[in-house]
Amino acid sequence: MAQDNVDVIESAWGAFRKGDIETVLGYFADSAEIVAPASLPWGGTYEGPEGMRTFLARALEHFTDFKAVPEKVLGADDNHVIVVARNTGRTKAGTRVEQQVVWIYRLRDGAITGAEIHADTAATLEALGS
Repeated sequence: MAQDNVDVIESAWGAFRKGDIETVLGYFADSAEIVAPASLPWGGTYEGPEGMRTFLARALEHFTDFKAVPEKVLGADDNHVIVVARNTGRTKAGTRVEQQVVWIYRLRDGAITGAEIHADTAATLEALGS
């Protein structure tokens, strides 16, 4: 089960890298809870596939260039997968950004039921000019 969940997350990240947001959204359960630090302009709690779409749109609107690459994908237990990723890009203010982030995913029956992002919010806000 743990490896199956790792495969789900790796597939979702692969789709994201290709810009295939519809496929990414298909991995999220209707009741999935996506949580980003409230201190970020796109922070808060989102629900389900449409919530993930909103989260991505709100986050990406602050960048002219953005890339997220998983460095490690770890099956923590039968229900959780941890992804350590490197985000790079350029903000609309022109600041170059490079930051490591950690995503913690909760899965059930092959679907993502929860996702939390952990990042250095102070560095992100500084890059955004906030």
